[in-house]
Parts: sequence; structure tokens; C-alpha cells
Amino acid sequence: MSAAGRLAPDKPFFLYFATGAAHAPNHVAREWIDKYRGQFDQGWDRLRERLFARQKQLGVVPANAGLTARPRELPAWDSLPADERRLLAHQMEVYAGFLAHTDHEVGRLLRAVQALPGGDNTLILYIAGDNGASSESGLIGDETGKETAQSLLEHMNELGGPRYSYNQYASGWAWAMCTPFQWQKLIASHLGGTRDPLIVSWPARIKDPGGLRSQFTHVNDVAATLYEAADIRFPSSVDGVKQLPLDGVSFADTFDHTDAPSHHRRQIFEQFGNRAIYEDGWIAAARH
Repeated sequence: MSAAGRLAPDKPFFLYFATGAAHAPNHVAREWIDKYRGQFDQGWDRLRERLFARQKQLGVVPANAGLTARPRELPAWDSLPADERRLLAHQMEVYAGFLAHTDHEVGRLLRAVQALPGGDNTLILYIAGDNGASSESGLIGDETGKETAQSLLEHMNELGGPRYSYNQYASGWAWAMCTPFQWQKLIASHLGGTRDPLIVSWPARIKDPGGLRSQFTHVNDVAATLYEAADIRFPSSVDGVKQLPLDGVSFADTFDHTDAPSHHRRQIFEQFGNRAIYEDGWIAAARH
């Protein structure tokens, strides 16, 4: 049991756990990387198609949705030299191992929480990602700007280890991992750079584990949702200091009702001039 649990076992607790994943650098032990050897040799074009088909199968995107084309700024996988494809595929093996190791460690934490008294009555929100997959490392996956494809190839098997302090994956992979959206991180206008999965677990309250929710929600809705779930009124002032109102709105009603209306009706996104506005199911986007 945690120190807080031992000191006040009858009181609820709040825990915010932030990992370094899935943000660069992608460092992980070799045994995790080896689990994914060869699984990305098909390249980012085919991976994107496979992910899109899987999303339709799961009901994450509508069955009649169309997949956006690869941007002209990104090369086709089959147009790359064989050695470069070998390097780029290994970058994703490293990243996949990094993310799998993160899930493993988060799982250890959750098992410890669920073993506490009242574990089933614990609300857990798990957001895994990096504001959408990152395109910051360019076409060869070097965020430092000091490497070439050849220099990375010479040390390919050291990726994920201590020699490369900021190894990353190429932007073509970011595009694939942001499926079905058109762009990736740094380009906030087209959702790929602002979308990450949110997993919510609350066994004592949510009765359809594995269910999907399609209401529009934003990360600033998390605080409002926690306040409502804990039956706490957000204070208008603290120690005489007037508080700014919450930006977000609660989505707690979606725990019980799959068809609850979206309460977050409007949201603006912007980064480096790439901007969009969402309102009531519509979005207007402009890439700068």
C-alpha cells in the first residue's frame, strides 16, 4: 500500500503518473526491441492501410470513411534504397519496444492500484502518446540534425541504447501512426497532431468494458470530469484569490450513456500557424 493509503486508508487519493513515453528519446532494453524484429518491413504506406482497416473493424472510424493520401512531402516507402528501408524499419522496432515496455510498467502500476481496498472503485484515465506521432525528426529520423542516413546505418543496432541520446523515428512513420488523419504532430490543423487515445477504466461504475465513445472531448475536459466524478465543486476562490474558471467540461455522463451529447462544443487548435476550429461536429482547418 502507498504511504498515502497507510496514513489515510479511508480517504480517496489522486495520483498523476507521467512517463517519458511516447516522447523521444526512444530508449529501451534490447529484449523489448527484439520482440518487433521484422514487423515493420512492409513500410509506412502499407502500415497506414493496415491500421485504417483495423480501425474500421473496431468501429473507431466509420465504415464508409476514405483514407487520405500520402502528402507529397513524404516519399513512398518503395522508392527508398534498401539499406535506408532497413534503417527506418528498425527505428519503428525500437519505438514499438519502447511503447510496449511503457504499457508493461503502467500495467504493473494499475495492478498495484487495483489490489488496494476499493480498487474497483478507482477511476483511471490513461492517455498514451505524444500529441499525435512526432514528425520532428525529418525524413531519416534524426532530431539532432547532425546525422545522415549512412551514419545512422553504421550504428543502427545501437539505437535505443545509451550512445544515441535522442534517437527517434522518421516522419513517414509519424504519418502512418496518425492514421486516419492527414498530418502529424507540429501540424495542429489536421487533428493528427492533436489526437491521442484515451482509455477510461472504472469497474465499479462503467458497465461495458471495451466500449467505445465518439463524443468530442479535449484534454482540458479531464479535470472537470474528475471533479464531477469525485462530487467536488470547483472553488471560485482559494485563500482569497479568485480562480479562473475551468476551460473544459465534464464527460462523466458518457460513462453510463454511449449516446450522451458532446458537451465540448467548440475548440481551437494552433501551432506554428497551423490552425483549426472545431464546432458541433464540423472543423475548418488551414495548414500554414
